[in-house]
Amino acid sequence: MNDLKSFVTPLTRGIIWFTKDETNTSNPHYGQIDYLLDGLLTANLKVSEEVSSRVIVGQNFDKPLYVMIVRDPKPAELESFISLFKKELGPENDVVVIDEWEGLGKLKNELKDISNNLKTIH
Repeated sequence: MNDLKSFVTPLTRGIIWFTKDETNTSNPHYGQIDYLLDGLLTANLKVSEEVSSRVIVGQNFDKPLYVMIVRDPKPAELESFISLFKKELGPENDVVVIDEWEGLGKLKNELKDISNNLKTIH
């Protein structure tokens, strides 16, 4: 398993995590994302556990870090998430995609506008 923190740089503007169960705290990605969000993932799960996806905005080197955790992919939700930061994406910025169940393949069309910015972890 790749260390997420080595993929996230000061130029990273977003993370999309396709997961089967974001409540599984033994999943290494859970701990890494929670670390990058200063505990906001754990706090968010305490408020709302059963959702198809969740969006959390943290900080990354004094810039917003937009994180979407997707359990049940819905194209409209992904498009709405991307619209949050698309204007801030330059060619030097990236969006890290953690694809634990091949969700990226199902939503490639929704990600086409930012495809040059994607860095994928399997």
